[in-house]
Amino acid sequence: MEYFGKNIWGTNFSFDIEIRLGAGAFVCGEETALLESIEGRSGRPRLKPPFPANVGLWQKPTLINNVETYANITKIILNGASWYSNIGTEKSKGTKVFALGGNVINTGLVEVPMGTTLREIVYDIGGGIPNGRDFKAAQTGGPSRRLYSKRISRCTNRL
Repeated sequence: MEYFGKNIWGTNFSFDIEIRLGAGAFVCGEETALLESIEGRSGRPRLKPPFPANVGLWQKPTLINNVETYANITKIILNGASWYSNIGTEKSKGTKVFALGGNVINTGLVEVPMGTTLREIVYDIGGGIPNGRDFKAAQTGGPSRRLYSKRISRCTNRL
């Protein structure tokens, strides 16, 4: 059974997917910055509107997401939307991937339910700061970066 290509399931409907490698910059996870990168320019976010669904890649309507978004599709199809909606918070469903690096015991990519606190990520998953040293700061996000100071020891804000 063919899901992509020409004449899917013996019909006149054709559908192709093209996977492109972006510039590799963190900002290219933002959809319009990724479009800029694919088009050969510096990966910087575009002003919206217009939105990519109306004016996207090469000025044509475009469905674009980063790989993190597409990675959830299979889980949702296999387990159902209600299953996925039970992960995270009431307003922020699902999971989020973080690159945990720097001066923590356990580094790497971590996937946590939305609503997990930065303190839980740094101390419970990351194992804390080596040699019992104090936490100083963490930066989250890319172009919309936010800096969290050492108040993390009291931090209960959800990401």
